[in-house]
Amino acid sequence: MKNTNTIKRITKNAIMLAMLCVIGMFSIPLGDNIKVSLQLLMVFIIGLTVSTFYDGVIITGLYLLIGLFIPVYAGFNAGVTPTFGFVISFVVITPILYFLNKLPIKNQFLRMSIACVVSLIICYFIGALFLALYLHFDIQKALLIAVVPYVPFDIAKIVIAVLVVSILNKRTI
Repeated sequence: MKNTNTIKRITKNAIMLAMLCVIGMFSIPLGDNIKVSLQLLMVFIIGLTVSTFYDGVIITGLYLLIGLFIPVYAGFNAGVTPTFGFVISFVVITPILYFLNKLPIKNQFLRMSIACVVSLIICYFIGALFLALYLHFDIQKALLIAVVPYVPFDIAKIVIAVLVVSILNKRTI
C-alpha cells in the first residue's frame, strides 16, 4: 500500500509541475508593460495541496530549473530576466504556504487566505529586491513597477486559489 501512495504522490506532483509549466507561459497584456500571468495562482494551489513541504520545493525548484533552459516562464520566456526573483520566490513560499495551511485555525478559508497573503508579501519582497538589484533601481521604484500594479490581480488569485483548493478538498477521497 505504501508503494501505491508513493506513486500517487509522484503522479500528483508531476501533474502539478506540468500545469505550472503550461499555465506559467501565458500572460494577459493589460497595456503599459503590465502583463498578468497565472504562475502565482498555480503556486498558491501547489503550496496548499502538496502532501509534504518537500513536494512544493521540488515542484517549484524543477520549474525554476526547467525555465532556465525552456521558455516556460510568463510570456514564453526562459533564463534569468528582471522578474526572475519572483520565480525564485516560488521555491521559498511553497513551504511557507504548506506550514501556514497547517495552523490550527478551523476556518479553512481564513487559514488558506492567511497563508496566501503572507506568502504573497514574501514573494513581492524577493521579486522586487531581485528586480532592484538586476536593474540597479532603488527598492521603492522596483516595488512601484513590479508590485503595485499587480496587487488587485494577486488578491483575485488568492480568492480563486482558496476556492479551488476548498473544492478539491471536498472532492478528495
